[in-house]
Amino acid sequence: MMLRICAASLICVLLCACLDGLGFKSKGLFATLCALILFALLGESLSELFSGILGLAKRTGITDAATCALRVIGLGYIYGITSDICDSLGERAVAGAVTAVGRIQIFLVSYPYFEKIINLGLELIK
Repeated sequence: MMLRICAASLICVLLCACLDGLGFKSKGLFATLCALILFALLGESLSELFSGILGLAKRTGITDAATCALRVIGLGYIYGITSDICDSLGERAVAGAVTAVGRIQIFLVSYPYFEKIINLGLELIK
């Protein structure tokens, strides 16, 4: 798997360099397409990883927390990669907005757990 992804990455970089040398104006869009292909190659491995983590969480009884953690990690990666792609294409304002929206969404996903922790702390103080 690793060798296929590295080989595909190098092929994409070489094609981008060739397109740049030929004066291709939409090199950024081609690079974005290459990035999507690389993530597609990784898709099956990610599915196995997530199902393994959720299986482990079910055996230990922490499925809600594990699901929340996976969502937060996934959101962080998705919004971070999207922001990087927007930045690479020269759209810094859009990249900044994507980053801000991602942070807000991560807070919204994790807020119920912050609330539980605060309530637990208040109960311990009483």
